[in-house]
Amino acid sequence: MIKITTLSELTIDGKLSLGPKASSKDLFDFYGDDLRSWFHAQRASNDAIMVGSGTVVADDPELTVRHAPGPNPLRVIPSSRGKVPLDAKLLNDGLPTIVAVSRMAEPADVAALAAKPNVEVLACGEHFVDLAALMSILEDRGVKSMIVEGGSRLLHSLHQVGLVNRIIIKHIPVITGSMQAPSYMYPYEPGGAFDLTRWRLVDCFSKSGVAVTIYEPMTVRA
Repeated sequence: MIKITTLSELTIDGKLSLGPKASSKDLFDFYGDDLRSWFHAQRASNDAIMVGSGTVVADDPELTVRHAPGPNPLRVIPSSRGKVPLDAKLLNDGLPTIVAVSRMAEPADVAALAAKPNVEVLACGEHFVDLAALMSILEDRGVKSMIVEGGSRLLHSLHQVGLVNRIIIKHIPVITGSMQAPSYMYPYEPGGAFDLTRWRLVDCFSKSGVAVTIYEPMTVRA
């Protein structure tokens, strides 16, 4: 089974960005060199890295290792309908990237993505990307560890099916005061698997004046 770690920046009031339309990259302004190096070392220590298509639209990330030694992880982008901007950086730099789609994706969109250099399109699921099936495919290809950098809908989906093994949170020392800014997980109705899992703090430290906390599952309530 792939060990999945979520790695998120959260403000003091628990937001992933400074506002509903803001890029999470704005929070990088609070990074110092040692936090940035540590952050990129986490990428380098995992076989794969995943963000949702919404994060690609909002942030246009590279998802590469630039501030620490080590290899670039395989990039994985789940997008049920295959709506990933064709001008996105990660589709045009020639580094290995997988876009996972459902059967609902338009053939023209799939073909356009597959035409990009070193981009592979995988169909996993009928109406939505089946994340468990996707992980099984990746595991068969030798992926043992994955870091997930958001966003809230993807985090919601991963927790809902119980795929998360570790949570890392970088606590950015700012308060947004925004009710519309996304939280760690997209709002949900009680009753999912994440309601049953308790998390224990396994490490806590500071980098560049930013607190970093690490959690792992503790018990499942009866």
